[in-house]
Amino acid sequence: MELLQEKNIHVSQRDDKAKWIIDNYSNIRSFTEHDIEKITSNYSTLIGKGGFGEVFRGVLDDEDDVVAVKRYIRGDLREEFMEEIRIHAQMSHKNIVKLIGCCIGKNRLMMVTEFISNGNLEDALHNSDIFIPLSTRLGIAMGCAKALSYMHSMHLSSSSLICHGDIKPANILLDANLTAKVSDFGISKSLSGGITRWTSNVKGSIAYMDPIYYREGRVTSKSDVYSFGAVLLELIARKSMKEGGISCEAFRQACAKGKGLRELLDIEIAEECNMNILEEIAKLATKCMIVDNIKKRPQMNDVAEHLRTWIFQVRNGGHEKPAWESTLDKVHDALKKGMQSAGIFSSSIISNPQKHNFGIFRSNDVRIFTKKDISVITNNSSHLLGKSTFCNVYKGILDDNTLVAVKTYSVFSYDEDLRNSISTSITIMSKIAHRYIIKLLGHCSDADHLPILIYEYAAKGSLNDILYSKEDFPLELRLKIAVKTAEALEFLHSSAFCVIRHGNIKPSNILLDSNLMPKVAGFTSSRRIAENNNDQVASMEFTHIHYMDPIHIQSGHFTVKNDVYSFGVVLFELISRKKPVYHCHDKNRRLIPEFIRAYETAKSGKAMFDEGIMAEEDIAVLEEIGRLAMECVSLEIDGRPTMKEVAERLKMIRRMKESSAMGAARC
Repeated sequence: MELLQEKNIHVSQRDDKAKWIIDNYSNIRSFTEHDIEKITSNYSTLIGKGGFGEVFRGVLDDEDDVVAVKRYIRGDLREEFMEEIRIHAQMSHKNIVKLIGCCIGKNRLMMVTEFISNGNLEDALHNSDIFIPLSTRLGIAMGCAKALSYMHSMHLSSSSLICHGDIKPANILLDANLTAKVSDFGISKSLSGGITRWTSNVKGSIAYMDPIYYREGRVTSKSDVYSFGAVLLELIARKSMKEGGISCEAFRQACAKGKGLRELLDIEIAEECNMNILEEIAKLATKCMIVDNIKKRPQMNDVAEHLRTWIFQVRNGGHEKPAWESTLDKVHDALKKGMQSAGIFSSSIISNPQKHNFGIFRSNDVRIFTKKDISVITNNSSHLLGKSTFCNVYKGILDDNTLVAVKTYSVFSYDEDLRNSISTSITIMSKIAHRYIIKLLGHCSDADHLPILIYEYAAKGSLNDILYSKEDFPLELRLKIAVKTAEALEFLHSSAFCVIRHGNIKPSNILLDSNLMPKVAGFTSSRRIAENNNDQVASMEFTHIHYMDPIHIQSGHFTVKNDVYSFGVVLFELISRKKPVYHCHDKNRRLIPEFIRAYETAKSGKAMFDEGIMAEEDIAVLEEIGRLAMECVSLEIDGRPTMKEVAERLKMIRRMKESSAMGAARC
């Protein structure tokens, strides 16, 4: 009886700890075992397996997000699991795999993370024969170095340093752009109250493990530096450390003697024009792996600075094509076809190179770039994505392989009003963080140049592109885009920072990522309502007249209901595939009056619906969307719904569509 009571107390303490984790990290979702079964379609798609468990592909029904679900096989790892969740939950960084939530069940321990599409670095280097350019390899190293530098800083919620403890190629995942995402925090340590921790329970991969940690159980941030050095050697040699293909000592001797290095390197990057940089990389890696004096190992932020300099030199030297050209496309395709491993399971410096800024992190991760940085990022503006009277947009790539869109303004359109509008949009966007709003990554504001804005890259263009192309555009996808865009506007209208009126909602400002998820852009006309409740129009040239609220045009006053009107126009476009002014029967017609006429005369919008989505079972769904759009464009501003109400109704309509699809399938 006493043993049973003791066991129950122990279980209760563990459950309390689980509850504490969920309650104290509001960004972490709690899932039930039933939720996980639904997300993974009853564990139907296995994408990885390791000593401690399995990884499955899943989809969050309410978010349409592809996720990875890590399921522990062994039930005796509850304490380790809790610690992993606690550490991982503290971190938010673009080069660290995002933790979405966990399931702490009686029988199962499971973790839900973002899905990283291109497998892991180990597979890319050692289980394929694809060509990976030096600049791309350095970009992968840079992403990992940034993640570790962040972990080793004092900016985490616990004010503790974090030692990852198991840095190796299998734990460095690669996204669609080959940007590194550090994963697997199963043996990570929180260095609370100091920079060193001792343990008798040494775990990790011996080939990448710091010998001091292995021998003494001494854990510091320099343990990760050692492991990173080993990864850096693998990147330039393309031989595995764990299989004895390379050794730090061989590289150290080659660098010391000034000969023999080329034989140790991957022949595909060991070109004469790269040899000086490759020698510096090898020296840095061996410096990271110094054993006799741990203090001589560099800090990760110093490592990142050297990597940044070399990336600049390789790209600026013109020895390689930009990483978004055909080479990277081939890498991406090959990885996508051949690799399914999730890779999230596992049991004073060399020289003083000329430093180059290449973007400094400011508050909220918005970076300040120089004009020279922009030239490197865009390869001298070589890839134009789009242009208008006011600006050009170029494709670019950051130092960690992140693709970006770089927006430059025309000198002929630039005036004081536009300067103020851009300044306001930078202020607003630097404080916004929402998954369906395009992220401002940085800007260049050199005194002698027009402002240049750097945004995350939207691979599939804009809603305007897909709406008015000949591509198939199913109703399910249109509804998904509408729902997510409405959620973004709902967020702006209820932001803790300040209520924000977007001011320029239209299909060309709704961008689409590689998964066709919308990203609201175009904030040049945005205003913070609390500060500018009675402001007049500042950037009319950026706001298309057909999307502008007539009430705003008449009064000049800003309100969030202006956005509701514009969104209503977009809804009409989504269900009709017609522009606000379209040509029909040899005359121009206006979309809103035509919809109003249809509903007034026939009590239905059927005459206006796009024939490509008019399956019989979907007519009721289209009618609901049409009626909602009619309410949004009402000339009685108080009669318009809020964006929160719009989002909720669209979600209900989407569920209605899913039900009708299931009914049609049964028939």
